Amino acid sequence: MQPAAGRKLMRVLVGALPLQFAFGLVYSWGAFAPFVQRDLHWPALVVSAVFSATPVGYGTGIVVGGRLADRVPPRRLCWVGLALLAVGLGVALTFPSGPAFIFFYSMLGLGLGGGIGLAGSIAASRHAMPERPGTAGGLVTGAYAVAAPIQVPMVSVLAGSIGWLPTLRGLGAVMLVIAAVTLSAMPPIPRPPQPQVDGRRHASLVSLLRRPRLYTAILLEITGTPLGAYAFVNASGYARGLQMAAVVATAAITAVAVGNALGRVAGGGLSDRVGVNRVMLAMLVLDLAAATVLFAHPGDAAVIVGALLAGIGFGGPAGVISRLATDAAPDAPNSAFGLIFTGFAAGAGSGPLLGTALGATAAWPALGVLALAGLLVVGVRLRLGRPVPVLAEDQEGPDHVQR
Repeated sequence: MQPAAGRKLMRVLVGALPLQFAFGLVYSWGAFAPFVQRDLHWPALVVSAVFSATPVGYGTGIVVGGRLADRVPPRRLCWVGLALLAVGLGVALTFPSGPAFIFFYSMLGLGLGGGIGLAGSIAASRHAMPERPGTAGGLVTGAYAVAAPIQVPMVSVLAGSIGWLPTLRGLGAVMLVIAAVTLSAMPPIPRPPQPQVDGRRHASLVSLLRRPRLYTAILLEITGTPLGAYAFVNASGYARGLQMAAVVATAAITAVAVGNALGRVAGGGLSDRVGVNRVMLAMLVLDLAAATVLFAHPGDAAVIVGALLAGIGFGGPAGVISRLATDAAPDAPNSAFGLIFTGFAAGAGSGPLLGTALGATAAWPALGVLALAGLLVVGVRLRLGRPVPVLAEDQEGPDHVQR
C-alpha cells in the first residue's frame, strides 16, 4: 500500500469507527433499565419497547441508507446518521418519558440514524479498502459491537452512583462529541461509480432480490443469527437458572459480548481470504457446538465457553455482510448490504422471541436446528460456483448481471 493510500485509509477509519462505537450505545439500555423502572416506574413492556424499537428504525435506515450509498457520497450519510442521533438523544434526554424514548431515542436516533450511519461507514470503508470489503465490513460492525463490553460495565457503575439520567446524558454527549470530531477528519469520498444494468443506472431492489447469491445470503443471515441473539439476551439468566454464582452469570454475558466483537472483525477479514461460504460454514458449526454444550447443562467453565462460541457465531454473520453484498451485487453493493442486513436483523430479532417461547430446555436444540438449515443454504451456495464480477463497461442487458 502506498503511503498516501495508507494515510487516507487511516483517516477514513478514524472517521467511521468511532461513529459506530457511538451507536453502540444501544447495548447500554439493558444496564439502565433496572434504574429506569426503579425511578420512573415504567411498565416492563415500555422498558422492553425502548430496546425493541431500535431494530425497527435500524432496518429501515439500513435499507434506505444502503440505497442512498450507491448514489451519494458516503461521508454525507455519516453526518446525517450522526445528526439523527443528536436529535433523538436531545429530545429524549430533555423530556424523558416512555414515548419519547421509544420514538426519539430508540427508533429515530439509534435506529434510523444508526442504519444510515452504518451504510455511510461501510461505503466509506469499502472505498478505502476496495480489495477487502469483508475486512472493511468486519471492522465497522466490530466497532459497533465492541461498545457492549466497554460501555455496559462503565454505565452500570455510574448509574448506581450518580443516577441513570445524568449518566446517559453525559455518555450521550461524550459519544456525540467524539464522533463529530473524528468524522470531521474523514476525507472527501466521491459517490460510487454508476454502472448501467439492463439500460438502467441502478438495479432495482426487486431485481437484486431475484439474484440467487443475494437471497441465499439473506437466508444465511436468518438461519445463522437466532441462537447467538438468544444467548445475548438469556446467557446470564440461563446461568442463574442452573444455580451458578453471580460471577458466572456475568462472565457468560460478557463472553457473548466479547465473542460478538471478535466474530465480526475476524469473520470479515477471513471472508476476504478464504471466501465467505467457508467462514459462514465455520460460524454455523460454532452455533451447533454452542447449542450442544449449553443444552447439556454443563459446569461453570463450559457455560462460559458455550456463551463465547455463541457470541462468535452471532458476530461472524454480521462481519461478512459486506463481503456477501459485494459477491452478490458488485454493481450495487451498498443496496445489497442493506437488504442482507435485514436478514441479520430478522434472525437477531426472532431468536430471543422463539427461544423464550420454547423455554430454556428446548431453546438451544431448536435454535441449533436453524443452524443446520443454514448448512443446507451453504451447500446451495457452493453449487452456485464462484461469483462472476460485473464489469461496468460490459453491461448491456440482464444476461450480464451477476447471478
